[in-house]
Amino acid sequence: MNKEKLAKEIIDNIGGKENVTHVGHCMTRLRFNLKDKSAVAIDPIENLDGVMGVQFSGGQFQIIIGPGVEDLYETLVKLGDFGEQQGQTIKSNPEPAAKKERFSFKTILDKMMDTIAGCLTPILPILIVAGLIKMLAALVGPSMLNVASESSDIYRLLTFVGDAGFYYFPVFVGLSGAKKFGSNQMIALLMGVILVHPSFVEIVASGEPFSVFGIPMTPSSYSSTVIPMILITWVMSYVEKYLKRFIPTALSTLFVPLLTVLIMLPLGLCLLGPLGTIIGLGLGNGLILLRELFGPFGVAIIGALYLPIVATGMHLPLIATALMSITTLGYDNTVLVGALVTVYTSLAISLGFMLKSKDPQKRSLGLSCFVSQSLGGVGEPTLFGIQFRYKRTIIYSMLGAFAGSLYAGFMNCAVYFVGASNFMAALGYTGGASSGIFHGVIACGIGFVVTFTLIMVFGYEPKTAVSKEESEPSVIQELSEEQ
Repeated sequence: MNKEKLAKEIIDNIGGKENVTHVGHCMTRLRFNLKDKSAVAIDPIENLDGVMGVQFSGGQFQIIIGPGVEDLYETLVKLGDFGEQQGQTIKSNPEPAAKKERFSFKTILDKMMDTIAGCLTPILPILIVAGLIKMLAALVGPSMLNVASESSDIYRLLTFVGDAGFYYFPVFVGLSGAKKFGSNQMIALLMGVILVHPSFVEIVASGEPFSVFGIPMTPSSYSSTVIPMILITWVMSYVEKYLKRFIPTALSTLFVPLLTVLIMLPLGLCLLGPLGTIIGLGLGNGLILLRELFGPFGVAIIGALYLPIVATGMHLPLIATALMSITTLGYDNTVLVGALVTVYTSLAISLGFMLKSKDPQKRSLGLSCFVSQSLGGVGEPTLFGIQFRYKRTIIYSMLGAFAGSLYAGFMNCAVYFVGASNFMAALGYTGGASSGIFHGVIACGIGFVVTFTLIMVFGYEPKTAVSKEESEPSVIQELSEEQ
């Protein structure tokens, strides 16, 4: 793609750079918060070379790009003068106070989704790297290949490095949350470090009463947590704004950060931190309740619906809930169990599409989608390039995911870490009983075989659509070029 041209056309068609209040990206999408959503020219953006799709979701305008999104984002940030770091709040373009959305459940849900996505998206690389390193530790350790003992340097190294990626969640979320809410990033990092400081950990572990400026503190461990720091950085942004209104500019450099920390210590340690812990436990217990009520069928339903949820861009809250389960229980046996199966159903769709297609351009599209998913762990090319264009293929994926997830549910499979969504995704089942990875691989195999069989037997489109398709080769050419 021509990055400069595409970035300029995107900015022009979203209402100009003045319409952007926040911009970021995930693994495959540009994510915009806009002042005026009606200013977006959706059709022209959808027709741009390099754009796979667009949608409004969770209060954001999302443009699906695919694996090249990071390079495009950097170009877009330079052209729009938006800032230099991922997840940049545009301070020169604050959201207009006059345009307040009407209070409703939908607006609340949108803001929650936007907040969680904005705070978690920037730290996804940490989660993936930490998950892969934990996977390597499990592979070489005594529970699998037994190449390294638990006392060996390599096993201990991989273990503590992988654990560090999860243990310091409050620090990582502090930085991304500060970017999202526009507060002081360094002070947010300090607040995150306070929550995991060894002295604070000892105070909590002792169980003895402790007060913050005379206010009783509820002892709670914040390592590997997400919600507490989201709440702390959110409230901290308002505290900073309030202080800047009353403290003279000449004194603000010293007193705004100092007073912010002194105010946030009792708020964070005595109110927001414990509240975030309660919310996190509630979400985790919700997953446990879902499993208890519906058993393996609850896992199968989530697995079947996971790809459509990804398409809406609302999968990050689900992942956040699963991560809370992993950090508190050591595993997730509800959300990610089915999510891993969908990786292999997507592989089956792209491979089957390539084999069933007679058109060279379609075969190229199928091959590129297969490579993107199997090696790069990026599923959006298959989702938007094939499954949402040929609607019956997503039905095949959902059926395959249901079958594989149902087997995993009956076998009590659980996921112990989040890694890349490529051909090694099934290794996420490694960590518990030795039979867990065995049944997890079988579940993923069932998902692949069911999906692949369906597309090979029934095809990816009705036979009556062949003539129409052949009369529109430019559409296929465009999709192939996007990949």
